[in-house]
Amino acid sequence: MKDENNNLNDVSKYDIFEKWKRIQNFPTFGMFNALTKDYNEYLQDMLSLNKILIDLQIYLSNYWLQMSKTNFQAIGNVILKSRSDPKLSEADSEKFRLLVIDAFEEAFSSLFSSKEFAIAYNEVYSKQLDFVNYVNKIVEKNLSLLNIPTRSELDEVLKDLQEMKKNLRAIKNEYEKTHKKINQISYRNDKPR
Repeated sequence: MKDENNNLNDVSKYDIFEKWKRIQNFPTFGMFNALTKDYNEYLQDMLSLNKILIDLQIYLSNYWLQMSKTNFQAIGNVILKSRSDPKLSEADSEKFRLLVIDAFEEAFSSLFSSKEFAIAYNEVYSKQLDFVNYVNKIVEKNLSLLNIPTRSELDEVLKDLQEMKKNLRAIKNEYEKTHKKINQISYRNDKPR
């Protein structure tokens, strides 16, 4: 039996998105208006940032897996070589120290020269740069809402300032050359003949 007067049948009253939409339509002031207006854009930025972090975590796992495998490979080589030579059984012998250094150097040299490690390192480094660039993009967007100069605007101002300093130096040098020529000419004219 369906009750027409039952409020639970009206799903739209309990829809969270409808309630959020009504909250967004409240009058706001200051930067909160801009923040609520661009809510979907911020949400998209956060999702993209999370995707970058997830990818970074995957690439870091691969990177550290290769490093750990190499570490265990070097330890295994030390154990095998130390068992084969009875003189290396003493842990404080100079030969044992050299064996450990050689085993780790050999293992990590082969790792660092491998194509797989180069790819893993490149992926980690690339995702770290993506993360930093994306955070900078979000920060610049928020600073523009607050009417504060962004980093790119400050960089442009600094570039213009450097250009003005360069032009001022060139003008100063030309002035000094011209002033020197004028002084030389006036000195010659003032000289008695």
